[in-house]
Amino acid sequence: MSHAPRHLQGSKGVNPPSGHGRPWAAPTAIGLLAFCAAFIGSWVPSFWDDEVATISAAGRSPGQLLMLLQSVDAVHGLYYFLMHYWTSVFGFSELAMRLPSAVAVALACAGTVVIGRKLGSARIGLAAGFVLALLPRMVWAGTEARQSAFTALFAVALTLLLIRAWQSNRVGDWLLYGVCAVLGIWMFMFFALAVASHAAAALFLKRRPIATLAASAAVGAVVLPFLLYALGQKAQVDWIQDRSLAQNLMTAAVKQFFYGDDRPTENLPPQWVLGFVVLLGVLEISLVVWGLRAATRNPALRPLAVLGLASVAVPMAGLLLVSVAAQPVYVARYLTFTAPAFALLVGLGISHLPAGRTWVKYVVVAALALASLVPQLTLKSVINEPPDTERQLADLVDDAPGKPAAIVYLHPHLRDMALAYPEDFDGVKDLSLQESPGDSGTLWGENRAVTAEQLAGLGEVWFVGDGKGAPNDFSAFAAAGCAETRALPYQRVTMVVFECR
Repeated sequence: MSHAPRHLQGSKGVNPPSGHGRPWAAPTAIGLLAFCAAFIGSWVPSFWDDEVATISAAGRSPGQLLMLLQSVDAVHGLYYFLMHYWTSVFGFSELAMRLPSAVAVALACAGTVVIGRKLGSARIGLAAGFVLALLPRMVWAGTEARQSAFTALFAVALTLLLIRAWQSNRVGDWLLYGVCAVLGIWMFMFFALAVASHAAAALFLKRRPIATLAASAAVGAVVLPFLLYALGQKAQVDWIQDRSLAQNLMTAAVKQFFYGDDRPTENLPPQWVLGFVVLLGVLEISLVVWGLRAATRNPALRPLAVLGLASVAVPMAGLLLVSVAAQPVYVARYLTFTAPAFALLVGLGISHLPAGRTWVKYVVVAALALASLVPQLTLKSVINEPPDTERQLADLVDDAPGKPAAIVYLHPHLRDMALAYPEDFDGVKDLSLQESPGDSGTLWGENRAVTAEQLAGLGEVWFVGDGKGAPNDFSAFAAAGCAETRALPYQRVTMVVFECR
C-alpha cells in the first residue's frame, strides 16, 4: 500500500495548510522575489554566443526560420518562434530579449511553492520557492535569452499535472499531462528526461504506474519524429568538450545548481566568489541529506522525496551516460529543468531543521541567501566581466576614431558581434559576407574569400580572426599593400586594424 498523503490517494476535503485562507499569497510573493532576482540587472551583461543565435533566428521571417530549422537548431525551434513574435513587438534590446525568461522563472518559482504545499506542507513549499528564486542556476536562466527558464517552468507545470492525474486518474488530466510533456520536449528535447523521471517515480511509489507509463509511452510516440530529426543535427553540439566521467561529475557538482554562468570565456571568478559557491553547495547538499533523512521517518513525505530525487537524478544520470558512452552532451544549463526538484529537496531539509531552535533556521536561511546572491555579481557582470564580450568588441568598432570603412570576418560565427549590436556597425561594409543569415538558412551567414582588389584603397579595414594566439590569414591584406596599424588580441578573437591605401 502506498504511503502517499491522503490527498494523492483520491480523498476529498483533505489538503495541507494553504496559507490561512490566502493560498496564493506565498506563491505570489515568491514569484515576485524570483522575478526581481532574475530581472534586476539583466540588462547589464552583454549578449553572448547562444543569445546571439536567438537574435539571429528570431529576427527573420517565419519562412526563413523554418528554412534555418531544417539544417540547424531544430531543438530550439519552438522557442525561436516564440521569440520571433515577442521581438516583433518589443525589439532586440538586452532587457526586451531577457524579460520572457525572467517571467518564466517567476512562474516556475511560484509553482514550486504549490508543489511543496501539495506534497508536503506550506512551510516546505515556501522554503523551496525561496531557495529556487535565489539559486544561481535559475537566476542565470532568467538572465539570458534562451529557453532554459521555460524548461524549468514546463517541469513545474508537468509535476503539478502529474499530481493531479495521480489523484483523479481521469483521462482528461492524463491528456493535459501528455500535452504539457510534448510541448516541453518541443521546447528542448532533453526535457524527455523529465518525463522519464516521472515514470521512474511512479514505479517506485506505485502511484498509478500503468497510467503513468502509458502516458509516457504516448508522449514518446508523438515526439519521436521530432527527436529523430533533432538527433540528425547532432553536429551542432560538436563544440561540447569531451570530458571523462570524473570531469563531468565535477562540472555537475559546481555548475549544475550553484554557479550558473555558462559563458564560454574561461574567465574564472575571484577566489572569494568561488568560496561562496562552495559554501552554497555544502549547505544545500547537507539540507538535501537532512530532508531525505526526515522523509525516511515520515511516510507522508515519501512522494515528495522520491519525486524530487528522481527528477534530479534520472536526467543527470541520463545525460552523463550519453556523454561518456556516445557523444559529449553534458552542459549544465541543459538540465535547468531539474532545479525546481532540487529546490524542493532543499526546502524539505529547511522545514525539518530543529523546531526548538528557531535561530538555526534564520541563520541557515540567511547563509543560503548570502551564498546565493554573491555569485550574481558575476552572473550580472557587476564584477569580472570578460574583456572580449560581444558588446565590448562592438563598442571598439563604434568608438574608433573615424569609423572603419569595412570589416572582414575570418569565420561566419565571428559575425555575432554585428548581429547582436548592429547599430555599432552602421556604415561599415562586411566584405566577407557572401549571403546573409536569413537568405542562407544559417545562423551567421556564409562567407566568401576577400581579395586584394576589394581591399585596395578602402582606407581603414578591421580584421576579426581567431584568438588565443591562433594563426590568422592576412595574405589578402599583404597583397593589397595594407599596413597593420593596431592589433587587439583577446582570448576568443583577435582584431587587427589595417590601413589600405
